[in-house]
Amino acid sequence: MQGMEWRNPANVTDRGLWHPWLRINRVLRAMLHARWSAEAWPEVKAEFKKALALKSQIRRAGWFN
Repeated sequence: MQGMEWRNPANVTDRGLWHPWLRINRVLRAMLHARWSAEAWPEVKAEFKKALALKSQIRRAGWFN
C-alpha cells in the first residue's frame, strides 16, 4: 500500500479503541507495579478499590457475552 504508513498495534495509544476491560486491567497493573510513598498510599489504595469495583461492574455488564 503505497503512501500508507504501517503502525505497530502495540504502539497504538488511542484509548478509544481499547476494550474497557483491557483498559482497567492496565491501570490496575500499573498501580501495583509502581512504588508509592507513604503519603500517597492512602489515596492510591482508595483509587485501587474504585478500579476493582469498576472491573467487577464491567464483568457483570456482560462485555464478554
